[in-house]
Amino acid sequence: MRNSTRTDGVQSTLDQLKVGESAIVSGICDHAQHGPETQMREISRRLKELGFVAGESIRVLHRGYFGGEPVAVRVGHSTFALRNFEAALIGVTK
Repeated sequence: MRNSTRTDGVQSTLDQLKVGESAIVSGICDHAQHGPETQMREISRRLKELGFVAGESIRVLHRGYFGGEPVAVRVGHSTFALRNFEAALIGVTK
């Protein structure tokens, strides 16, 4: 279920969160949905290396003015800017 308004453990993706919302990373999707499979595995690997791993707390800090991209996200003590398709690969639990 992809519903960013509930707070009862609902699974969603990072791109569905609003500015100011926090969640816990539940995992990274590494199957090709947005591009070639090899490229998606590389992006998934990079996200994991940056700290988007299961159990890590994240918070959406800001969204760009044009199309909401990039999205600024705090994971741990670091802040990253992600494209919407990258944020859609990150599963979260609220």
